[in-house]
Amino acid sequence: MNAVKILGREYRLRGEPDEAHLGEVVTYLEDILQKMQKNTPDTQDAAILAALNVASELLRTREGTPQADRIQSLIDLVESA
Repeated sequence: MNAVKILGREYRLRGEPDEAHLGEVVTYLEDILQKMQKNTPDTQDAAILAALNVASELLRTREGTPQADRIQSLIDLVESA
């Protein structure tokens, strides 16, 4: 998968991501974005609120969990796109 579609918009990705995992990430993100859009129809505002929620979850998860390396890998993947 070299591209993903989120809220009807296509985003191209670099590298060779784990397609199953990436599919889970996209589904998770779309779910959060759709929930945010119920409260604010503006896509940019919904994206910022979703990013805040995901960042909050990330920071809570990083605190002393063995999942920290996997999360960092996801961050690296997103930043390289």
